[in-house]
Amino acid sequence: MKKLCSECKARFEVPIDDMEEGDAIPCPECNLEYTIIADKKGVLKLIESKTFEMEEEEEDSEEDSDAEEDYDSD
Repeated sequence: MKKLCSECKARFEVPIDDMEEGDAIPCPECNLEYTIIADKKGVLKLIESKTFEMEEEEEDSEEDSDAEEDYDSD
């Protein structure tokens, strides 16, 4: 898979067939880190790790707020 870095605009090749979901890939020019994720269809894609971490934090905060509601509902 070919990737264009969103930070430095370098083009680089990622051997996605040899990778698994959750693997981290750095840009060879600026070292911006990308994470491999699987979309809803199971297709592997690369996204910026910063974006991936933000999505996880949002999901965690939603789960935390649900847990707090359950705790208070006794």
